[in-house]
Amino acid sequence: MKNTIKLGILSLIISVLVMGCASSGVSHDVMAHKTVSTKEIHDIIKQAAEQDGWRMTEFRANSMIAEKDGVVTTVTYKNSEISTNPKNSSLEETIEDALKH
Repeated sequence: MKNTIKLGILSLIISVLVMGCASSGVSHDVMAHKTVSTKEIHDIIKQAAEQDGWRMTEFRANSMIAEKDGVVTTVTYKNSEISTNPKNSSLEETIEDALKH
């Protein structure tokens, strides 16, 4: 019985840690002084990623699947928050640089 409780608590802790890491979005100051539509953000993200060698596939209204060299990640964007899942700092930097211009 004690092992079952310990295992349950351990599973809960691991689940919370994994969910916290997976859902941590990176908030970027996307063109702070301009009003930018979701469509414009979509187009900037897609163009920048494709120029960096990523193959972009539409997934949902506010996300795309990015593939490059066997790496697959989902890019999600809403307002000024851009995130990749699983996290891909290289792709995030590419997108952030494009959004600053």
